[in-house]
Amino acid sequence: MFERLFSSIGIGSTRVNTVLFQDKIERNKEVQGEVHVFGGKAAQTISEIYIHVDTEFHRFDDEMTEFRDVTEPILEIKITEPFVIQPNEEKKIPFSFTLPYYTPVTFKEQTIHIQTELDINYFNHPVETHDFEVIDPLIDLLNQYLIERGYYHNFKSGQCRYKLPTESNPTHCLQAFHLTNDQGKEVYFVGNDQNIHLYVQENNHLKHYEIKRDLSIDEQLLTLPVAI
Repeated sequence: MFERLFSSIGIGSTRVNTVLFQDKIERNKEVQGEVHVFGGKAAQTISEIYIHVDTEFHRFDDEMTEFRDVTEPILEIKITEPFVIQPNEEKKIPFSFTLPYYTPVTFKEQTIHIQTELDINYFNHPVETHDFEVIDPLIDLLNQYLIERGYYHNFKSGQCRYKLPTESNPTHCLQAFHLTNDQGKEVYFVGNDQNIHLYVQENNHLKHYEIKRDLSIDEQLLTLPVAI
């Protein structure tokens, strides 16, 4: 079992480590981990511990700086009720969560972060933020399918863009993949959605194809036009 240490911090005399048991996290699959709390020289009250998952992106498409101006929360999990950590005591607190499909996948500069938030005596102490890898086999398969047919990603492909929240995606993040071939044909699809809506543009004509997760992916790819 792979255990990756994501964060470690000492607050007063108490130390906290957060560990995930998977090195790659697949959307819609359960993620398991533990928060390790190490007591110091004196007893200390831990009010609450939260796990946060979020991402960052530019609000406007024309921004080119490396500093993202939107931090988008994806998930927040409260993993414990108040407890007291005794001197030199170690507590291991298990947790689990499932990343929804509206979580962006890790692609180029689009990263996903995990943060542990520790409340001691009801004062908030955020832990350093660390990246982890989010994958989706369907997105990988579709990208591979298109690249093998001569398509390539443009420089903003796979990066989140700002959008209004919807019922199916309550975040402001729209992860758009945009590929082009040498003949000028363009393919566009949104990566952080349950099903994939593929749009093919050629000679000012736009065609739409839906790829559903609960059906055979290989059979659905065969329905795409030969000239794609």
